[in-house]
Amino acid sequence: MKNTLTFFFLLTFFWSNAQPGISIENVEVEKLPNNILSITYDLQFTASEPVEVIFRAAAAGDPELDYNTSNAIGQLGPDTGAGVDRNIEWDYSAYVDSTSEFRLMLVAKSAEAVDIQNLVDQVDSSQLIGNLTFMEGIRHRSTGAAHLAETQSFIRNRFLGTNLETTVQSFNIGNYEAQNIIGKKIGTSDESEVYILDGHYDSVSDSPGADDNASAIAGMLEALRVLAPYGFKKSIRFIGFDMEEAGLLGSIEYVGNGLVQGENINGVLNFEMIGFYTDEPNSQSTPVGFSLLFPDAYAQLEADEFRGNFINLVANVPAQPLVAAYEAAAATYVPELRVISIEAPANWSIIAPDLGRSDHAPFWSAGNAAVMLTDGADFRNPYYHTPEDTQDKLNFTFMRQVVQATVATLAELAEIETAATWWTDTDFTTSVQEVEDCQIDLSPNPASGFININWNNCQLGKVDVKLMDISGRVIQKVNGIDPSNRFYQLNISDLKKGIYFIQLTTGHRKWAEKVVFN
Repeated sequence: MKNTLTFFFLLTFFWSNAQPGISIENVEVEKLPNNILSITYDLQFTASEPVEVIFRAAAAGDPELDYNTSNAIGQLGPDTGAGVDRNIEWDYSAYVDSTSEFRLMLVAKSAEAVDIQNLVDQVDSSQLIGNLTFMEGIRHRSTGAAHLAETQSFIRNRFLGTNLETTVQSFNIGNYEAQNIIGKKIGTSDESEVYILDGHYDSVSDSPGADDNASAIAGMLEALRVLAPYGFKKSIRFIGFDMEEAGLLGSIEYVGNGLVQGENINGVLNFEMIGFYTDEPNSQSTPVGFSLLFPDAYAQLEADEFRGNFINLVANVPAQPLVAAYEAAAATYVPELRVISIEAPANWSIIAPDLGRSDHAPFWSAGNAAVMLTDGADFRNPYYHTPEDTQDKLNFTFMRQVVQATVATLAELAEIETAATWWTDTDFTTSVQEVEDCQIDLSPNPASGFININWNNCQLGKVDVKLMDISGRVIQKVNGIDPSNRFYQLNISDLKKGIYFIQLTTGHRKWAEKVVFN
């Protein structure tokens, strides 16, 4: 009897935006005898010519899909026709000793070029308003903990709903477990080359934080909505940072402990307040010494009577190509958006510390190319860090333009394709793998709301926790948990009832247990 592990995955999008005309649906994976992996899928497309289907594989979680799949046979290659029950078989004997867990990816693409202007025009102010309306409200660990948790789920669910590889980087600040919410759109061919679009989602303790920084998350999620249906040769990572208002702690944690070995960060676009706009003269001020450090930018402000009617790009030296790409994209596709760019000096932290007041700064310190896109914060917005930072003060046309230029920049840099992708991390572990006398306990089981994972007296290294549904799809993944805690609590309040699997991994040791959510 064959050992079968089946995955059903429907590539769907929950918003009405233009599709690339290709879909991969109803994917089913079977482990056959003799180290054969069978993948059955439905392929639909609107083009009159066949599309190219590419099958790629790696060890689960590997940032580079570098396994040799040239021996795969079936419905793949440059002339694959549409239809149901397309099939690919792959002999993975070369990798049977290295892993029981694979990352699998299907790419179906056509040679049809993507119309960038059409893509840009899909950015919708009403979507921005909807996103921001949900998030507006105090999002602070002490004074707004409930809404902070709601916002975390809001971001995570959007990432999961758009087929991103979604992880949560947790770290403790006192009694608060902070969370960086991370979603990766895996590249179709150069997946280890990564661009990042990020923003922080926390607020100060007494502000609803509409501009600071719900505007950023609203913009990031709208960019994701527009970009999600397409393929990209390079990867794009979307990140919602926690604890920015406590001293950039989320981005510091990410740069210090969250970067993926083997990935190359090509550039970071950090949204930091992108919604406040005013055409009033003398509405834009500058830090002390700005005119001496940036005479060209100051001259532009002066010539326009210091109006706060532009987006400011604040970059380090390595980010010069990123700035040039954004400026060109804005000029080509969003000419009504005014852009003023400045380049931070090498000693910015000493002579111009205001330039490093957001989550781009840890990337600068690590030598990565990073740009802060900002409306100027307290140098423009008089409601900054006050209870009056509400959405009625914001200009959603301006915000839309900033997002439009960002969409065009990422589309060109990450090399957009008319393509659909499907991926999964498979796991052929079907029962608990006991090591020594170490016992893993799940309680309660059945569970609702939360489930507690205990490893009691086990002597473990850093612990990785993965939650999978019954089809094998990864729902949540948390890496690098401190084993000395002996305990981890998963929030399952937003998951459907059913059977799930929880897997713990530490070093070469692995456990998997079934749990029922009710």
